[in-house]
Amino acid sequence: MSYTTAIERLSVIERAEADPAINPICRGFVYTHGGRTARCIVLIHGYTNGPAQFRVFAERLYAQGHNVYVPRVPGHGLADRLTTALGELSGAKLIAWLDQSLEIAHDLGERVDVLGLSLGGNLAAYAAQWRPAVHQAVVIAPVLGTPSIADWAVGLVATLAALGPNQFRWWDDQLQATIPGPPHAYPRYSTRALGKIVRLGHSILRASGQRPPVARDIVVVINATDQAVSNAPIEQLVARWRAHGAAVRTHYFPAALGLIHDCIDPTQPRQQIDVVYPALLELVG
Repeated sequence: MSYTTAIERLSVIERAEADPAINPICRGFVYTHGGRTARCIVLIHGYTNGPAQFRVFAERLYAQGHNVYVPRVPGHGLADRLTTALGELSGAKLIAWLDQSLEIAHDLGERVDVLGLSLGGNLAAYAAQWRPAVHQAVVIAPVLGTPSIADWAVGLVATLAALGPNQFRWWDDQLQATIPGPPHAYPRYSTRALGKIVRLGHSILRASGQRPPVARDIVVVINATDQAVSNAPIEQLVARWRAHGAAVRTHYFPAALGLIHDCIDPTQPRQQIDVVYPALLELVG
């Protein structure tokens, strides 16, 4: 009866997301084979993007025989791309949402795996550290720091951003709302929400130094030319997990490729999914 339970819960979410305030292409979605499969893979999109980011990649996983669940992170995917809903995002809300998504996934597959990019990478890392029911966690470019801020100062800056007055800033100060890219993604971000996302990442980094992760298989994907996140704390996370004897695999996309941070969304300029997708499918497999 667990598969039926999952479908019922998904139907409730589907009805709620039929709200006109939500961009139709950014509603959460699921690909199922009509019953529980050996694996259900949860794909978690990045900050200011939406489930549409993973649509094409989800189809590739589904074609391999897996059930695939792509939920919408709270505050994301709204029709109003200048929404202020992101200012209400918090670490507690993200974790509660993650647990709900994992519960549904457990009813869709005998084994549950999680793959996330950026903000989704933080949640995949959280699952790897704290959620023993998750078998495999694929962590892609988690937000643990940024090249624009020294690694030693990131924690302080994130705390100030999380606790201070909220501001909305453009991803591109010159192009603002006309920034090229996915038509469903937000052109600006909440400083408070971003601070809380980084703080969540740092809580995982601290925990990794004290206890081993609980996921059975962890994959960490690092992009050498990522201009949005700092790679040093990601490598530190890997080193701490390995120090506990955890099975952690790493995959580096070399600088020669010149990949962008959002290496998943096919509608991003300078996208190279013909390189990224095969590599990720092999890692997941």
